[in-house]
Amino acid sequence: MNRKDAVLDALNGDREDIPPAAVFTQTATVSQMERCGSRWPEANYDPDMMCELALECSRSFGFSTVRVPFCVSIEAERLGCAVDRGSIGSQPSVISSPYRMEEGFSDVPEDLMSPAEFVSGGRCTVVSESVHSLAEKHGDDLVVVAGITGPLTTLTHILGAENLLMGMVLCPERVYGWLDAVTPMIKTYAETLAHCGADDIQVTEGSASPDLTPPHDFERFAGGRLRSIFSGIGCKKSLHICGEAYEILDGMVSTGADALSIEKRAGVGHAVERVGGRAVLIGCVDPVGTLLSGTPADVVTEARACADCGFGIIAPGCGVPPMTPDDNLNALAHYDGM
Repeated sequence: MNRKDAVLDALNGDREDIPPAAVFTQTATVSQMERCGSRWPEANYDPDMMCELALECSRSFGFSTVRVPFCVSIEAERLGCAVDRGSIGSQPSVISSPYRMEEGFSDVPEDLMSPAEFVSGGRCTVVSESVHSLAEKHGDDLVVVAGITGPLTTLTHILGAENLLMGMVLCPERVYGWLDAVTPMIKTYAETLAHCGADDIQVTEGSASPDLTPPHDFERFAGGRLRSIFSGIGCKKSLHICGEAYEILDGMVSTGADALSIEKRAGVGHAVERVGGRAVLIGCVDPVGTLLSGTPADVVTEARACADCGFGIIAPGCGVPPMTPDDNLNALAHYDGM
């Protein structure tokens, strides 16, 4: 069995006594950029540089997954939002949107682009080209993970978090209108990346976290849209929601995701018990407190605790900070032998 098979078997629910370590969230660091010569911000906009930087994580530490892209602003930028390109130590981020108003947000424009137009331009094509290249050249040995931003999180960038939260309470029909417009674009984007050769499509839907959206609103603002997206994907599907996600784990399972990527605030042992084998759990080594600020011994201890509790794949609980030390990522990759 090669490294790729171990992760794919885990995604299929075949749990080993020693689960594989892998990366499903953003894991590029400054030290990796310096070694391979592909640096942010350029690596967020050039497909060849994106591939090179993504591969460096596997080359450096031996992870059996390779994941692109490195940020969650691609979809909003494609829809017209202005983005700060970031720097070698910071990711691109949305700084303004044509749909935010002095008070509230606009209705969906009648001339908003079609799903086909959405996937055919901007950085959507950069990611598509990167996924195709990675799958073609390295797909026999590595699991290619393609990350996309979920509809609700995309709306957070487009409309603004405060506007969105107020809209969910005061004018939910207007929010539904935006979700109905954006979801087909995200769905088509996911299907495109699967067609390009991705082994797993990971949807990051951070705005559905109970930290922002009340658990009782998960289904009407996130669950149904995620289910629609996952239903059309011809490869493995994983869903990443950070924060205290314990209360929405049943909703996350109901989306049809094969795997759920969570952080430890969801409750490691309690999460395993609640999910009950209905989906594979990915995580949940603390990216800040442990990977960034801890020691290799801390990383190994936390990784083994996740394995002992029943996680199917051991991984960072969220995106890895760019200044994370090499020794700590190496400890995660080899937690079973240290």
